[in-house]
Amino acid sequence: MNLNIHQLNAFVTVAHLGGFSRAARQLHLSQAGLSILVRKLEDRLALKLFERTTRSVGLTASGRALLPLAERILADAQAMLGYSKSLSLERSGRVVLALPPLLSTTVLPGVLVQFHAAFPKVSVVFRECVNEEMVGHVYSRDADFALGFDIEEDSELEVRPLASDHLCIACAPDHPLARKKRIRWNDLSAYPVIINSRGSGARKLAESAFIQINKVLAPAYETSNHITAVSLASQSLGVAIVSSGIRVMAPSMKVIVRRIEGPLTERTLQVIKRRAHELSAPAQAFLQIFSERMVDLDLDRKD
Repeated sequence: MNLNIHQLNAFVTVAHLGGFSRAARQLHLSQAGLSILVRKLEDRLALKLFERTTRSVGLTASGRALLPLAERILADAQAMLGYSKSLSLERSGRVVLALPPLLSTTVLPGVLVQFHAAFPKVSVVFRECVNEEMVGHVYSRDADFALGFDIEEDSELEVRPLASDHLCIACAPDHPLARKKRIRWNDLSAYPVIINSRGSGARKLAESAFIQINKVLAPAYETSNHITAVSLASQSLGVAIVSSGIRVMAPSMKVIVRRIEGPLTERTLQVIKRRAHELSAPAQAFLQIFSERMVDLDLDRKD
């Protein structure tokens, strides 16, 4: 049985106001039009809902029994409309994040393509920065969340894992290490090493790995970012030690990327947000896509 919401609303309004004239004014209908709606509902239900006299309108026994059901149906319909509106609003708006330049260069472009296909009305603003800056963006509410490495929780920050990466080498295709399927830390000692400057996450991991094999890391070149390190390696100036995130750019930069085996050199990509801040549905979807994208790019695989 199909029930018409307008007919149910007419029935409930007349029942609450106790008359057709007042109900018609509230519903912005003519009294005749309102009467037609109620009559059609009575015909559909095969029940009489109102007792009409020249002076008053009252509910029949059937009307009194059906009134709570009609009110519930209208309430559910209103809730559905409200929920659909909230879903529509969630698919519009803005997501603001902070992340390292490496991720914005390698992983972010593919994530944006997939995200905008699902949320075409949501704009994404990203701020490329180092750890200290991204934490500041989260503290100041200039970003909904940040993606970073080695961030510690505190009373205001909530940190949770999202994905992981590891250290690799990048070298020119004609480099001797390009022909090796398995690269160990000891293999790097015979060649000039290119790596980020002191204080970077990759540098700390590499220094720790060298200590574990009883060697000292003495770079031939130090860079401020992985892209520069790979560019130098592509010109046969040495072997770059970089994040596995660079793998997606290897073909365009004309380098070979190999995972370094031996001492564990993985690190966890974290989501950083304020504890009291609830991420919007688009922001949560963005993070899910980002996590899946890292898996799809197979950044953790062994060669």
